[in-house]
Amino acid sequence: MNNTNSVEVNEQKATRHKRRKELINEFQVNFFTMRPFSTFPWDSLENEARSSETSEILENILHKTCLNPICQKSPPSLKYRRRFLMELVKLHEMLTADPLDVLYEALSELMCSQEENFCYKTYFLPTGDAVSLAENVALISQGTTGLVTWEAALYLAEWALENTEIFNNK
Repeated sequence: MNNTNSVEVNEQKATRHKRRKELINEFQVNFFTMRPFSTFPWDSLENEARSSETSEILENILHKTCLNPICQKSPPSLKYRRRFLMELVKLHEMLTADPLDVLYEALSELMCSQEENFCYKTYFLPTGDAVSLAENVALISQGTTGLVTWEAALYLAEWALENTEIFNNK
């Protein structure tokens, strides 16, 4: 009977670890593509944080987003990063009284920064590689509405990646 319990506990740990990894990945993908904050799995994060070490999962998300080398090289807009960090701070403060220095340091650094003319959206390919596209933060640029990623282009690229056989020998 002990062996069965041990196996069940290990399976539960593995499932929980996988779920946590998927949650962190979803935050990373949403962050780098600058998805609306309403599409982030905040409730799942809150549940995960309540059932484990709050600071640990928030710090993991922070390192996969704002402190990620991709963000240093090709950052989403400053306004977006500030709001994202403020959401993490709000969640952290709701769940625990212990400060998370790395979170507050990241936010304070952004509060002292100036917005750039360009920001980046980064997309992660199935291979694990990342592709960053520069976008103009202005709604209208040089008299046109260009310099932003079109959703249709994203769907076309996703379809092309899923149907590579069509492009073989072309």
